Amino acid sequence: MAMHVTTVRFSDELWEQLEREAAREGVSVAQFVRDAALLRVATMAGRRGDDEVMTSVQELAARAPRRAVADVARDQERLTALRSSGLLDAGPAPQFDRIAELVRQVLNVPVALVSLVEHDRQYFCALPGLPEPWASARETPLSHSFCQHVVMRRAPLVVPDAREEPLVQDNLAIPDLGVIAYLGVPIVTHDGHALGSLCAIDDKPRHWTADQVELLEALAASVVSEVELVRREAA
Repeated sequence: MAMHVTTVRFSDELWEQLEREAAREGVSVAQFVRDAALLRVATMAGRRGDDEVMTSVQELAARAPRRAVADVARDQERLTALRSSGLLDAGPAPQFDRIAELVRQVLNVPVALVSLVEHDRQYFCALPGLPEPWASARETPLSHSFCQHVVMRRAPLVVPDAREEPLVQDNLAIPDLGVIAYLGVPIVTHDGHALGSLCAIDDKPRHWTADQVELLEALAASVVSEVELVRREAA
């Protein structure tokens, strides 16, 4: 697709307001303006009943850069809670390994993870089935993270086939780690911080059931209990 550049002049007051609003959304001013333009075009097309333009705008919006990384990075209270938890870079943790292995067996998936999402990476407290070199490193950059979206949403993320899901179809975990199907639920501490995700990963498409989501949420509660124990010991 051809890209066109335009110069639009803003007053200092308007520019400062754009910067504030863009910062709240966790995007650049350019992206904020682009989103606003899409919204304006969609509104006008809707008033005219122009379905062709509406479809085009929806397709453009689906390809817009995602905001999860920015939202994860800017939540300083969450990051402070994570860094003071005693969980990051702690090495093998049998209590988390047992839960992740149970996920792998019960859901019949090749990989299960207990991940903690920092501003630029995800660290794995448990990682049964994860291939090398990621297993030895116990982390990936956020370019390879689906879990960042779970943290941002604070809700389960159900992905039957990542190659067809706009939210993650450009994520490098697909070609580099073979992540095709993903089911993740947030790990939320008792004081309300979403630190990471408990997730199940398959290397082929699959339909995740409501019962499987509920099961993973129940096991995530066990992860939270273990997290709270570690945090109390680190305090």
